[in-house]
Amino acid sequence: MKPLVLVRESKSMKNMRTRKAKPVAPKTNGADIIKLQVDYRTVIIVKSQKALEMWMVKYPNAKVVA
Repeated sequence: MKPLVLVRESKSMKNMRTRKAKPVAPKTNGADIIKLQVDYRTVIIVKSQKALEMWMVKYPNAKVVA
């Protein structure tokens, strides 16, 4: 059995571990957004009624979430 060798962690790995995730918010510029759930894990953000109709044609079982 080989002995366990410990190596130093690089600075970039330390930064990745301690970095806080930035919240992701869609840029709407005051317009209403519509969230469309295509399947159990895929949610699409739609900005217009025309785009919503296009996605509903592609995915007839899609649900409007918000």
